[in-house]
Amino acid sequence: MLEKTQYQIRLTVAVYRDKKLVYRNEMTLPTIYDRRSECRAHVKKEIENRLRNSNFFISPRVDFDLVRYTEEATCNTYLRYRIIEREAAVVGQKDFDHSGLSLNQDA
Repeated sequence: MLEKTQYQIRLTVAVYRDKKLVYRNEMTLPTIYDRRSECRAHVKKEIENRLRNSNFFISPRVDFDLVRYTEEATCNTYLRYRIIEREAAVVGQKDFDHSGLSLNQDA
């Protein structure tokens, strides 16, 4: 069985109130990409869309990509996009019969 690298986007959302972290959540987006370049293009498009259509700005913090400030600037939301690798099993055609069921006992 061969292993093939695939890619996903991990989004981190962090909220800082009065310069202290009060909330942090990481989520992996469900879309799987076969090429890193496709994944990067999606992140670039997502960032451009947020900059154009929402109240997010390029973050001055090096550990985040975007920031949205509140009017009083005491509670700010930061976003970070990261590309993560995942290993996907690629099964050869000889491992399947015509019904699509695996012929391998351990598969």
